[in-house]
Amino acid sequence: MKKLLLCFLMAMLMFTLGATTYQDIQVELDGEIVEFDVQPILTNGRVLVPFRKIFEELGLRVDWNNELKIASAYNEDDTLAIKADSGFASINGEMFDLDVPAGIRDGRMLVPLRFISESFQNQVDWDETNGMVRIKSGTGPAKMLKDLPIVGSRERLVSILEYADKNSQYEVFHTGMVLEEATKSEDMIANTPAPSATDDAAGTTDFSETNVQVSGVDEADIVKTDGEYIYHIRTSANQIAISKVDGDAILQTSKLELDEGFTAREMYYSKDKLIVVGVTDRPYYLYEPMLAEAGLKSTRSGSSLKVLIYDVSNRMEPEEERTIELEGSYITSRLLEDKFYLVANQYFYPSYLDKQTESMPAIFDSLMGEERSIGYDEIRYFPGSVESNFLITLGLDIGAKDKEADVDVYLGSGQSVYVSQQNMYVAYTSYDYYYDSDNSGTEELYFPVYELNTEVFKFAIEDGNISYETKGKVPGTILNQFSMDEYKGNFRIATTTGDSWRTDEQTSKNNLYMLDEDLHIIGDLEGLAPTERIYAVRFMGDRAYMVTFRQVDPFYVIDLSNPQSPQVLGYLKIPGFSDYLHPYDENHIIGFGKDTEETKWGTSIAGMKIGLFDVTDVENPIEKDTVVIGDSGSYSELLDNHKALLFSKEKSLMAFPITVMQENSENWSSFEFQGAYVFHIDPERGFELKGKATHLSSQDYKTAGDYWYNSVKNIRRIIYIGDYLYTLSDYQIQAHDMDDVSIQGTMKYEQ
Repeated sequence: MKKLLLCFLMAMLMFTLGATTYQDIQVELDGEIVEFDVQPILTNGRVLVPFRKIFEELGLRVDWNNELKIASAYNEDDTLAIKADSGFASINGEMFDLDVPAGIRDGRMLVPLRFISESFQNQVDWDETNGMVRIKSGTGPAKMLKDLPIVGSRERLVSILEYADKNSQYEVFHTGMVLEEATKSEDMIANTPAPSATDDAAGTTDFSETNVQVSGVDEADIVKTDGEYIYHIRTSANQIAISKVDGDAILQTSKLELDEGFTAREMYYSKDKLIVVGVTDRPYYLYEPMLAEAGLKSTRSGSSLKVLIYDVSNRMEPEEERTIELEGSYITSRLLEDKFYLVANQYFYPSYLDKQTESMPAIFDSLMGEERSIGYDEIRYFPGSVESNFLITLGLDIGAKDKEADVDVYLGSGQSVYVSQQNMYVAYTSYDYYYDSDNSGTEELYFPVYELNTEVFKFAIEDGNISYETKGKVPGTILNQFSMDEYKGNFRIATTTGDSWRTDEQTSKNNLYMLDEDLHIIGDLEGLAPTERIYAVRFMGDRAYMVTFRQVDPFYVIDLSNPQSPQVLGYLKIPGFSDYLHPYDENHIIGFGKDTEETKWGTSIAGMKIGLFDVTDVENPIEKDTVVIGDSGSYSELLDNHKALLFSKEKSLMAFPITVMQENSENWSSFEFQGAYVFHIDPERGFELKGKATHLSSQDYKTAGDYWYNSVKNIRRIIYIGDYLYTLSDYQIQAHDMDDVSIQGTMKYEQ
């Protein structure tokens, strides 16, 4: 019976009955008369029938949201919903206009036949002489959307959100299935990869680049270099410093003073351009209705997202070239050569939509010279994936000064983003539901059961333009951007389902799904490491490496060469866990995470751990070398932000910032060190500490006490240019010998 909904929905073709009114209208379904306790009626030339009865005859589940006055019918494939007095209805999340609204009569929701005629195919005949609707169910599939539907209007937006929120409450149906608290009336109610070193133009100096997920797809960071100059966002000074380096000689050539109220988050460098992304003060809509009611003028305040583009061809006098500002919060961005792509969220308050409060997205582009609001007719939505949030994408060709930004707005949300050379995938956690029931008492209780899934929206990116392609869904939740990957046209994603604290069938399990270019699942590997959850994932060609954790660290090697049948090749259980996995070569992976210790109270977190995994024998991976730094409380930004890592296989070089805590005689961890650890690394010798660098003075260490909090002297990044290492804090830049990390030069920033 599960396909009957697909069959039946197309059956109810739009009837134009003129002014004729029949006292008794009958409905025949597959040769059988459907008996209604509330009879179908004819209103404004349209036939309306009781919702619950006809869908229960088809064997479908029916529910009623009394607060929103929405009736729904569904099976495992499809869902339709309609609200009393609304001019809109929903089929599988897509909105349809109704020329006659549904309404409640004698405790029953009556709906127009046109509502279920928009997207499915059946044979329907109208016998005008006898007042009979004859329906023969067929096998018509749901209509596939070629383009995303448009929101179109405020009223339509309100309805889209209401239908998306319809299953948020418990509902009770008394025996007989009369709508609880329904308004009774005799009248119808009508109407509501790891980067490599880069040569400079002269080909004489190589330099490090930001550690990114996909080679050729740059990610923004607080420090960039072109091999001759270092560009550094100094948050404490609210400026971007530009410094020329030549070996141990460092000279600050200029600084970009940022406007008060603007905070630079991260930036890119490309072809004499700096692209800076940050947040700034911005009008905000929350209190406007309250102010209007009080007779006060709105003075809206809040924050928005700003992109600043600077021409730095003259490093002594950089010039601001373009400003783009849009409402919303920053998710992430990418740069492919000089093509810039950004994703943002803008939350809005649905409760204010019916109070004539405009909270539509707006964009300011200095190229156009004025702010432009995005209209309802420009906003699209993802049927079945609706949030009270706008997902905003922005594409820009940095090299084309006179080209407008490509801005698109969707009714949806984003959390994690993966970007390949051709596509961008935006993922978010969706709370999907189905209704369960308890009929052990005198009343039948229906309640929503929620499942966590990950929705993925795929966009094509090209020449600074972003276009929606398709969407998909997989069970469970993802960790971060490294949980996703594109390879040979397929999309791979790793998720965790369930809860690690549970011991029944709902306990956590870890999974890997293979999807085709249309984001249909074509292969899966489910149920890995019950009771644990994913801590790190890395995809590399035909393999995936996965770390899960609860008490020990299982390191899985997974074969993806057959997308239809991914398989575990081998795994290794060791103490501790990895938060980030970094490829060394095809047979070696570096894990960065935390060590663990077993105590009488259970598993405790110890110092920062670095492990070198050898997967030459894929069935028996080994941890070839390991280093533990400090004790409990030791931390590196690298564990949460891969861009804090400096790595060069060619130079056998690895470095990262770290704060080290050391256990004292009283078994408490106290502050020991803040700075950079620099290692030699190769598979034969493993990890060898070359040296440490710090910007703290001996007096700083004496006065630090047991704890050291963030300071302008904290080293945040390490880069190399030629044969020199450079450590950067908001306080200064130091040049170091690459072999022993000794200080070769220092430049304190102008404050």
